[in-house]
Amino acid sequence: MGKRRLTGLGLAALLACGAAVSSSGCSGSKGQLMVAFQTDMSVPKDVDRIRIVATLEGAVVFDESYGKDANEEIKLPATLGFLTPEDPSQALSLRIIASRGSEEDVQVLREVVTTIPEDRTATLQVPIQFLCYGMAEVEREADGTAKRDGDGKVIVKSSCGEGKTCVAGSCITQEIPADDLPDYQPQAIFGGGTGVGDGLCFDTVQCFSNASSAQVDLTSFTADPTVCRVAVPPGQTNVNVALLTQGGGICGSTACYVPLDAESEGGFRAVEEGWLQMPTAVCAQAEAAKLLGVAVTAAGDGTCQQKKSGLPTCGAWSSSGQGYYTAPDGAQPLPIALGLRNPVELEVTPLRVLWTEAGSFDADGAALGDGAVKWVPLEGGQPTVIRDGLVSPRDVVAEDSVSEAGETLGTVFFTTAGTTADDGAIWAAAHGIEPRELLDGRRQPEGITQLDSALLWTELWGDEVLEVALTGAGPTLGAPGEPQPRTSPSFGRAPYRVAAAANVACWTYQGTLQSGDGAVACQRAGVSAELVATQQSTPRALALDVDASGNAQAVYWTSFEGGTVSRFDLSGGSADALVEIAAGQALPGGIAVDERYVYWTNRGDGTVMRADKGGGAPEVVASGQVKPGALAVNASALYWLNEGKAKEEDDTNLAGTGVLMRLQKASEAPSTN
Repeated sequence: MGKRRLTGLGLAALLACGAAVSSSGCSGSKGQLMVAFQTDMSVPKDVDRIRIVATLEGAVVFDESYGKDANEEIKLPATLGFLTPEDPSQALSLRIIASRGSEEDVQVLREVVTTIPEDRTATLQVPIQFLCYGMAEVEREADGTAKRDGDGKVIVKSSCGEGKTCVAGSCITQEIPADDLPDYQPQAIFGGGTGVGDGLCFDTVQCFSNASSAQVDLTSFTADPTVCRVAVPPGQTNVNVALLTQGGGICGSTACYVPLDAESEGGFRAVEEGWLQMPTAVCAQAEAAKLLGVAVTAAGDGTCQQKKSGLPTCGAWSSSGQGYYTAPDGAQPLPIALGLRNPVELEVTPLRVLWTEAGSFDADGAALGDGAVKWVPLEGGQPTVIRDGLVSPRDVVAEDSVSEAGETLGTVFFTTAGTTADDGAIWAAAHGIEPRELLDGRRQPEGITQLDSALLWTELWGDEVLEVALTGAGPTLGAPGEPQPRTSPSFGRAPYRVAAAANVACWTYQGTLQSGDGAVACQRAGVSAELVATQQSTPRALALDVDASGNAQAVYWTSFEGGTVSRFDLSGGSADALVEIAAGQALPGGIAVDERYVYWTNRGDGTVMRADKGGGAPEVVASGQVKPGALAVNASALYWLNEGKAKEEDDTNLAGTGVLMRLQKASEAPSTN
């Protein structure tokens, strides 16, 4: 059976007759079940593949996937019809599997067991919900590869266990009696329309543009985990409510939202003056700092009327009211991950953006051990945690690829500084395999990079740049040899970041703060390391300009306290190998290069800058950023980390205030807005 688009009009009604499927009726069939699919998330950002599997008494009668191929699309809401079988008592089981990235990156699994009415057409609503995001996964072999059935399809399991399914973040029974299902009315699914772009939809970003943050009553939830409520101004009942997420849902220029349905068990209800009842998963995620908060705004008219289950969200994916969608301005920087706790460094691969979060610190500056390494797809989304509960993770490097079966391959390496002089570590993580320490007892490892089958890293307290060979892959990956120094500890003080190409490795020595004794060193293949720049004022970030052959032609770096951006020509024979690209910058931090430009962030004045690699006046790419730091670039976009406000400056956020930003390169025209 070939793939079909999942569209708003729905598929032709299917007839389940035993184990067979037909588009014509069975003798004596009178009823029908219309299954309606919709989502409160953004497609294809959060979910880009939906697989629907239907079985009748264990026999598969329908198994289709949607949205995987570039020429296909997912339009929601959508419907799928099943006619009554010859034996109406036979149970129809549905599995709706939503993935992001590939079929093995399963995020949501909704399972329903019911029967098909004999004498009427009933509606079965099956929402694909954000609150269930991450509560499903692919079963894996010991080496991390996905388990597959006899047809080569991945085997998926739910965290809810046997006979249960996730609804609004809670595990409930899969069984729904057919008598409890309402009669089918397309207007109650497609915003008053028929599913061909008519009807209304809910314009999420526009409707919450003036929303206020609502207090989540975690005190009551702690006392009674069955009670979750948020405060609203007294007397306000006609409101709209949305979850403020870390990147999931529908994103605008300042926040990402998941709108909830009013008067719904999976949404919100007015329970008493000044309070709204919410799904318990809202409080659980808020308590775990997985949500940034809850937004509340007065309901209006039209596309901003009070949202209920019959009013789907507007978006490029919407089959209702498509013309009402207010898309974010791609010419401006947009957040693609929010709520970061003291973000430090980032890495961009062809598939995703990874970053480290140092986590929280006590009054004396000691790490509290809640740091993390996370990633999102290049277009953003709800972050995936590689590892949390870490003590001061610092730098990260990754190498990604996709197998012929569509499985994500590759390994992630990162450093954790630790709390004492010798309890830092080098970590490794592979897809489907738990992260683990490759090397422990390190002296505050900072920067890290990979060069062929070796790792290079800096140790801030050890004043060393070290290298170790890697062996094996996946669960057998190891670094059994003794790390070898690239230089002696006397070469420079406090090595910070490191980068490598086929022909060279370079690193910075930040030196002593306010002393101007920093340096930049490079080691070409087969020769000893050399200092290419000295008397630098706290050089930290650096980037290599690598050609198509994988060789670096130049190294660029920022001097944080010195306010300069510099380049050293690695091609040899140049009389002016050391060039100052820009001076007088406001605490320049992150740096990156592409075919034409060198980019950097200015923490001091909240700008992202660029200049021609060969020289020229610096230009403002983005302004109004909050302590921008680490920076990366690919063929289509710039990415950078905003450290955000200190907690005492903003205590309304349930998590951190750091943000991962993205700016399309086609929109890089200089701006002072």
